[in-house]
Amino acid sequence: MKKTLIALTLAALPVAASADVILYGQVKGGIEVDFYDKMGGEKSKDTTTAIVDYGSRIGFKGHEHLNGDLKAIWQVEQRVDIAGGRNEDGSIARGFGTRNSFIGLQSDTIGTVKAGYFSTPVDDAVGRLDEWEYSSDYLGLGNYTRGTDASKRAVAVSYTTPNMAGFSATAYVSPSDNNSGKTEGRDSTIYGLGATYENSGFFADVAGGYVKNGKNNGTLDAANPNIKEKAGYQAVANVGYENEQVLAGIGYNRAVNVDSKYDVSNEVAATVAYKVTPSLRLKGSAAHGFKISDHRGNPYAGDGKYYQGIVGADYALSKRTTVNGQVGFYQEGKGDDKTQRSLAGVGLKHKF
Repeated sequence: MKKTLIALTLAALPVAASADVILYGQVKGGIEVDFYDKMGGEKSKDTTTAIVDYGSRIGFKGHEHLNGDLKAIWQVEQRVDIAGGRNEDGSIARGFGTRNSFIGLQSDTIGTVKAGYFSTPVDDAVGRLDEWEYSSDYLGLGNYTRGTDASKRAVAVSYTTPNMAGFSATAYVSPSDNNSGKTEGRDSTIYGLGATYENSGFFADVAGGYVKNGKNNGTLDAANPNIKEKAGYQAVANVGYENEQVLAGIGYNRAVNVDSKYDVSNEVAATVAYKVTPSLRLKGSAAHGFKISDHRGNPYAGDGKYYQGIVGADYALSKRTTVNGQVGFYQEGKGDDKTQRSLAGVGLKHKF
């Protein structure tokens, strides 16, 4: 009898040790249709239809109580793809921990310190109003939230203050040597700061990122010696209101020398959403880019502007499974540089 009890106790130990380990994730994808109405200023009848992944992921996270309210925290998260698992260059995606992955310490009184590979404060803020599931940037706020040197995940250390009456702040540093592969040994440190205030549904966010010798920093122009290589930065601000039924918010995003698409950009975005029934949620977003230019000041695509709109709905089949559908419109430039696209998408998401 005693041997049986001992055996049962030993068998239960691994279960107890892993009780705080959580497996979580999302599997989501759909079908998207892109109608190219105008390309290079000319009317177009080109259409693409594709089965796409919306950013499926799987992760493990956990914590261990240490002393008082201090605990060790960790997370390992991996991107998975139900549409073939390929990188942007077509190669097979490999590795683990390709999304937010870290280890650290957390306390309700002194805050959270963590180190690993995870999002910057700019990325957290710029994505606040993006309520969409999509692969094409133009069926969501993907153009507004596009990855830059200041917003893409990096290997970093961060400190987040405890919540103080709705206010919290984060400091983020990605050391130069963790980014040196792209900058030929030059100082390439990434710095980030962010702050958030929430009270009775109202919220406000500000975040900034400063990048030294980033991949997309402006470079010395032999034709114009007055243009020097510069550090890059990005600043984001949001205000809005959100509760279980309603979301309404507006954001501003300015980026300089951190973006592969634009050298200088100014953008605004707005999102509204309303839960009509416990299952049905209607939503819409709009974005506008202005004073977009290269580092010489030349307007992007002729006028330095873009316009975008998306409307759609989510329908919850259960607490974990949701159907989404939306249509979008995008236009940039003028004259021979004008591009105009109409898009539609429908998909399914399951969370676990």
